[in-house]
Amino acid sequence: MGIGDSITIVGCLAGTMLALPALLVALSLLMNRATSRAAHCLQQGITRPLLVGVIAVIVIALPASLLISMGSIFQLMGVLIYLFLLTWGFTGMAAFARMLGGRLGLMADEPRSSMTETLVGASVLSFAVAFPLVGWLVILPLSFVMGIGATLIGRKPAVEAAA
Repeated sequence: MGIGDSITIVGCLAGTMLALPALLVALSLLMNRATSRAAHCLQQGITRPLLVGVIAVIVIALPASLLISMGSIFQLMGVLIYLFLLTWGFTGMAAFARMLGGRLGLMADEPRSSMTETLVGASVLSFAVAFPLVGWLVILPLSFVMGIGATLIGRKPAVEAAA
């Protein structure tokens, strides 16, 4: 591996570490209601969103993979289904970042706005994801799947009435 390869790897890692918090903050601003509902769901516990997320990934991603493998118009439908899944996942990751930032604010005994909570949580999540193996294979998939589950649970009207 040459110096060019090393510079490429460092550049991609630095770009990802800057882009992830920006994406999560933008989603938190654009989808404030969905993010706050999902964050409320995550504050109650992470087991239920994790189970709902795993079930949703199995039920949605496997048929989407089959559609993509069929080709033609089915391939387009599979890609669109994956885009919906990515939207739910990243919206849930923004909620996870908001919850994480809120808990860090509680540890510091400082009241913070939801935007500050999201920015702090997204930065911490970005640094955690940057670590090889643990971040890539444990933290990122778990936060993504929990985010999908929290977003889907947060879409229920009962959660809105409770919030």
